[in-house]
Amino acid sequence: MNKKYKKPKDLEKMAEQYFLEQEEQNKPCSIAGISYFLGFTDKNDFLELEKQEEFAPIINRIKLRMESQAIDMLTDKSYATTGVIFNLKCSFGYSDKVVNGKDDMAELMQKARKLIDGTEDNE
Repeated sequence: MNKKYKKPKDLEKMAEQYFLEQEEQNKPCSIAGISYFLGFTDKNDFLELEKQEEFAPIINRIKLRMESQAIDMLTDKSYATTGVIFNLKCSFGYSDKVVNGKDDMAELMQKARKLIDGTEDNE
């Protein structure tokens, strides 16, 4: 495991720098991308930080920010929807399976389609 980040604030500061650089270059963020940017040799080493109590909230926020960005990308016609869906499934646990009576991916795609078509319901 990379011992580069001894303090959660150091990791948080570098993560914010990663997000800013990606935004400036109009590039999407990824677990692999931030892992490389932060100096890890493997994305699993980065994700292992989540097991440390002091780093868990930061890693969770980083992942949540990336997940949110990916969901937003579903409504942006300049991104390949299938690639975004693949990312959501692989990196954030989405699936096509109905779990507990709920189909997360179908529901997400339906909402994205409504936004794209401009027919969002006010439910």
